[in-house]
Amino acid sequence: MVALANPFTFLAAIAICALPAFLVGCNDAHSMPAVAPSAMAKATTDSSMLTAKIKTALLASSDLENLDIRIQIRNGAVVLRGFADDQVQIDRSIAVVKRVAGVGKIINRISVRKFT
Repeated sequence: MVALANPFTFLAAIAICALPAFLVGCNDAHSMPAVAPSAMAKATTDSSMLTAKIKTALLASSDLENLDIRIQIRNGAVVLRGFADDQVQIDRSIAVVKRVAGVGKIINRISVRKFT
């Protein structure tokens, strides 16, 4: 029987040997998404294009300075998150986003920035 000088060395060796086998198993066709890759790429491209159009529209609006928001497209809905100086800016940004072609549902998560 071989005595191990350090049991952690043994565990690390097992982990290093097992990791490639585990990763190869992750590349199984059954674990792949049911959506065709071209459909996924198109959805990603569409979301990116819509996000770019929304950002352009918000930047073009001169009364939305100091607006600090992030735009996400989730399940076809536009999610706005971040901060504005006041409620008027929030309402105005929602109105601008509604006018962008391709925008359906808008989920507003913009908060009024608190100045201390």
